[in-house]
Amino acid sequence: MIGWLLKQLTNRPVTKVKHFSTLQEYCRGINIAPPRNAHFDIRSFEENMKTVRPKMEPFKHEFYAIALKLEGGGFTTTGSYNTKDTGVTIFFNSPYQIIHWNIAPDWKGYYIMFTEDFYRRAGSQKRITEQYPFLLSDNTFPLSVAPDQAELFYKTFADIYFEHQSRLPHQEDIIFHYVNILLLKTARLYYKHPKSENYTTEQRDSDLTIVSRFKTLIETSFYPHQVYKQLTPHQVQFYAEKMNLHPNHLNAVVKRITDSPASKLIQQHVLSLAKSKLQSTDASVKEIAYGLYFSYPNHFSTFFKKQAGMTPAAFRKQ
Repeated sequence: MIGWLLKQLTNRPVTKVKHFSTLQEYCRGINIAPPRNAHFDIRSFEENMKTVRPKMEPFKHEFYAIALKLEGGGFTTTGSYNTKDTGVTIFFNSPYQIIHWNIAPDWKGYYIMFTEDFYRRAGSQKRITEQYPFLLSDNTFPLSVAPDQAELFYKTFADIYFEHQSRLPHQEDIIFHYVNILLLKTARLYYKHPKSENYTTEQRDSDLTIVSRFKTLIETSFYPHQVYKQLTPHQVQFYAEKMNLHPNHLNAVVKRITDSPASKLIQQHVLSLAKSKLQSTDASVKEIAYGLYFSYPNHFSTFFKKQAGMTPAAFRKQ
């Protein structure tokens, strides 16, 4: 009997959690119009209702998000909490949290999504989670909003929406300050909530920092005209040494946050660069291989065929 149960568990299909690395991918994944900015987006729920997928299976994205839900049927879930029957609420999530929803086409309110790059570039000298550690909670819960507070939150969202649409001078600076106001108001609600005492954020903060550094290193290590002798940017150990971490620890942290091993993130970046070069340049496959720090062109061709399902030449022709 035990053997049969183990066999059933082993044979059970594994549901892969979708992962959206960019706002463009996220918008395409939920079937709404593309964002106007690569690092910041604001929408009203009403404008999304015409096309958005009413049901989304579990997925992750790489952004911070804050939403004001005024009304609407169904629910959206982050961690183990959802917005069903919560009335007027503020809810939020941070990168790599698992989200899913099943909503009715009657939602009203606003939401914003933005990257760490937006927050740092717009004027902050600190990472966003240093200033707002509540964003690191693994199981974020919806925050009830009183009618007078709802009006003030709504006005802040509406002001951000106006600025984002306007393209007026100092637009990004103004949006950044409005976002800080929104974060401060949300933090005030969060820390009044009795559940806020149950969450520790230090480990998640540390993990997110490591993953962020790792992804930045992947990107910069494939910049052109660099010289590598023994270790190359294709190897997890290369990044572990630069970050003063054991490769197993780096891999464990990356997998804990992203559900993928560290090597997978490297491969995804290399494949993305390779496709871009094949599509947008006339460089030969050999030149692209050496440009991506493969020791031999046939190693690159083998890698590309394994990842993309076809040879570099076939991909370019297609």
